[in-house]
Amino acid sequence: MSSVDQQMASRREQILEAARAVIETRGYAALSMRNLAAESGVTVPTIYNLVGNKEAVLFAAVEEQTRGFVGGLERASGDLVEVVEATVRQLVRRPRYYRALLIALANAENADAARRLVGRALEAQISSSVEALHEVGALSSWIDLRVLTERLHARLEAISLEWSRGALTTSGFRAAAMYDVALTMMGITSGNVRSRFEAIAREHQAEAARRGRSASARGRAA
Repeated sequence: MSSVDQQMASRREQILEAARAVIETRGYAALSMRNLAAESGVTVPTIYNLVGNKEAVLFAAVEEQTRGFVGGLERASGDLVEVVEATVRQLVRRPRYYRALLIALANAENADAARRLVGRALEAQISSSVEALHEVGALSSWIDLRVLTERLHARLEAISLEWSRGALTTSGFRAAAMYDVALTMMGITSGNVRSRFEAIAREHQAEAARRGRSASARGRAA
């Protein structure tokens, strides 16, 4: 890589780190090309040249973070419980940023590409874990692996969004994710695998119940 290319790459990362800082402290709605230029110490045309418009900045920031996120998930080695644990662990590692980012992905216009990027990363790891259970005969024979993968991914996504909106504490987030996945898997697995999921569901049931009561209380207050 030439010195010019290195300088451009360094400036691009400088812009993206500034974008993450703005999203983390003020939210995606506060991100504008003007304040991003001020935060990153470059001009607005430089941002357009090296990254693109506001939506491109969001996608690029997500792309960079997704690589680290995927690395954490890949270390789960095809174990569904570890994938859930790794998902929670990665998100709470930088809670203010990921809360703001998840809300941005849920609400921002033209964020479909970024949403798909994150979704594919998690869904691929869930799929690998489900296939591993299928291969050892631990899953009921009638289960459609694709449908199961989609449902588990949807549950984790919904719980993550609850957490991002402040409806769950960190411990509540982990308990809700573990309990919901374990409860789903208990009904379609057998033997030691089912026993493992039952133990996980029992472990997190009390915390999940507190989460349910809190949600009900908030609904009545509204």
